[in-house]
Amino acid sequence: MESANIKDIPIFFIFGRPRSGTTLLTTLFNAHPNVRIAPEFPIMMFLYQRFRRVKKWDEATIRSFVDHAFYYTKSSKIDKRRVNNLRIDKDFIINELLKYKDVGTIQLFLKSINYYAFSLYDKGEPQWIGDKNPVYSIFAHRFRKIFPEAKFICIIRDYRDTFISIKRLADKEIAVEAPSVPLQVGRWRYFVQLFLDCKRRFPEKYYILRYEDLVTNQESTFKSLSDFLGIAYDPSVFEFYQKRDETLKTYGNPTWEKFHENLLKPINTGRMNTWQDKLTARQVRMADQVAGRYADRLGYERQSKEFNIWLFLQSVPMLIYNYILLTMMILGSYLPFKVSQWFFYKILFLLKTYLFLTGKKSYYRNRTD
Repeated sequence: MESANIKDIPIFFIFGRPRSGTTLLTTLFNAHPNVRIAPEFPIMMFLYQRFRRVKKWDEATIRSFVDHAFYYTKSSKIDKRRVNNLRIDKDFIINELLKYKDVGTIQLFLKSINYYAFSLYDKGEPQWIGDKNPVYSIFAHRFRKIFPEAKFICIIRDYRDTFISIKRLADKEIAVEAPSVPLQVGRWRYFVQLFLDCKRRFPEKYYILRYEDLVTNQESTFKSLSDFLGIAYDPSVFEFYQKRDETLKTYGNPTWEKFHENLLKPINTGRMNTWQDKLTARQVRMADQVAGRYADRLGYERQSKEFNIWLFLQSVPMLIYNYILLTMMILGSYLPFKVSQWFFYKILFLLKTYLFLTGKKSYYRNRTD
């Protein structure tokens, strides 16, 4: 791989809830010749916590940085698959990063993993490095401070369809997130509030995108995204599905195919409004009530806008759980590296408690074994 000066290449982040179109958006940018964007690999926060105070990057520190990135993958099979998807040779990246000895920064070294990740697509001059990890959405404000030059694309999908998609994976026992309407819609509302606040405060850095606009108005939407990043619009990105066989050969495994089966097909509207046939009237009323006025602000029509005290009381436990979990994750990200790494694995006790009480322990087991 011919190396450019990573220091001079800005980074952008794709934020959004799981099952909201973040992987589709990543695939489109991956197909663009001037963008390097890696498969999902949520390591940045851990590495930042460990190396944020480094002032001068000598050889020993660079080797330690790479060791920590690869060490992270020993925790579970899912993490090992993620690093395998990067197709990065450890010795190669060490030698490349040694070029930045004594002049590199934490931002440069964090970006390097995404820059050197393998891509199935031909690449020209790199103008942007991209990153997609939905969990980073929680730390939206902090990532803006870590990467002052960064831009952020926030993708939002109909809260009812997002729930259906998460539930579908849960029914296949391959989803960690609990298929609870108030929990999932509560998280949707939390992130919509967060994204809108970021956009209000830093309008030139944030782009809020609806999944439905991406799949129904592909050309105009991606042109707008290209303008936001200042790159040339390339219509060939929509031909990504022609790499189907290569994609399956490179990344294919049963879990990946269950998660992303639609990425092997042309973009279509088949995942829109699925909730109309899948949710009960009561589930729709609860989802509409939890989403509230934020559904209206994003252009999602609510069937019911009347407040129901009984639905509210039933939703409160999951909304409190959601608030506690997200708050703990944000606070935990400020802990020292070893403590935060331990903390993020142990915090899953909240999830395991929920799954145990609902008799769905296999969801957690199948994702972390």
